[in-house]
Amino acid sequence: MRRPAGQALVLVLAFLASTTLAWLLVFNVGQLVNAKLRLNAAADAAAYSAAAWEARSLNYQAYLNRAIVANEVAVAQLVSLRSWSAYLAQLLKNVSLVSNVVPPLGRVMHALERAWHGVDVAVQRGAPPLESALSRLDVDVLLKAQAFAQQQAAIGASDLAERVARDNVPEARVARATSALQIRNAREFADLSQIRRHGERELAPYVTLLEDARDGFSARRNQDLVPNNPLVTLPKRGGTDLIGEYAWRGVDTLASHVNLVLDDVEVPFGWGAAEIRHHAQVRQGTHGGSRRSNPRTTRLALATSSPRGGYRGVPEFRDVRGTPDEAGATVGYTVVLELPTSAVSFADRVLDASGVLDAAGESHDIGVVSDRPLLALGAAVVRFRRPERREDGREERPSLFNPYWEARLAPRPAGGLLLLAGATR
Repeated sequence: MRRPAGQALVLVLAFLASTTLAWLLVFNVGQLVNAKLRLNAAADAAAYSAAAWEARSLNYQAYLNRAIVANEVAVAQLVSLRSWSAYLAQLLKNVSLVSNVVPPLGRVMHALERAWHGVDVAVQRGAPPLESALSRLDVDVLLKAQAFAQQQAAIGASDLAERVARDNVPEARVARATSALQIRNAREFADLSQIRRHGERELAPYVTLLEDARDGFSARRNQDLVPNNPLVTLPKRGGTDLIGEYAWRGVDTLASHVNLVLDDVEVPFGWGAAEIRHHAQVRQGTHGGSRRSNPRTTRLALATSSPRGGYRGVPEFRDVRGTPDEAGATVGYTVVLELPTSAVSFADRVLDASGVLDAAGESHDIGVVSDRPLLALGAAVVRFRRPERREDGREERPSLFNPYWEARLAPRPAGGLLLLAGATR
């Protein structure tokens, strides 16, 4: 009786073939998962990079707004300097006339008057061109740079998202659904802010902002030279105010007041005023209380001053849409990427084979996916968030005056699966 030979070999070969097929299947699944994870990471990186670009654009606009405020404050300082210089020149002139009764003192005061007169002439000639140049810089340069940054932010974010995706996964490409998403992204970004224009009192909060930003010398130049005297007072009053939206005006006065029983006798000692404007303004300012404390001297200062032109008015600020009391503003950014399955190194491509032959010589496909590309969705958000709490404990509201805009990854939108489904249709 002959022993059977070769039967176990057939079983071993069948087992090896099935084991090899199972191993190749596991390999393909691993490659697929790895490609999917890389694509998800690339989509997140692309969305985050685009959102960070938009956040930087908003912060850049915030810095431009701050530069505009600084220029306006500088205009107020120059007007204040002109007003104070004119006041001091007039005061020295008046004191020089009175001191002529004492010749030695008169000669000293006359020398001081002539010296400061030369300084005042230089100030009155040199400051107005600087004031006008600062105003033109706000309107013709900074506002246009801000508008350009706003317009180009969405375009730059779109280009950056595609470049970052390809840097992470060179074979990846932006899905067709992203075109519609980019339109939505751009619309959300454009709707975040608006121009606050002249008229309809849209600029009223910013007029207050500019007045609050004045330094101490510009806001109030006050001193009581004879304090705590019920009969005679000598108040020095002065200040520079923003008159409406079209003029900076400064007034400085010094007058003595003799407080009689039924009247207050005001005697002007020194006065000066300066103004730069777009057009004439009928409104009046307080000028550090000069109008209230020294009304006669204030009228004299305004009557003897010569307003200068060249001011372009309060700039039309760009700020977050809505009111400061509304909820925090956010802007979303979503990207859909796709990766062709031909770019994934499956086993059949690694082995340069279309399948695995079994013991009977039949070929078995080892692919695990169809020809449809892999899809990934990345989402990020641009938000306003102060890095640390305010000292007064109040909540910082979103604005385009503080550079606290940041980007962060966000949960994928609820309709993300629908977006992915529509990307390949």
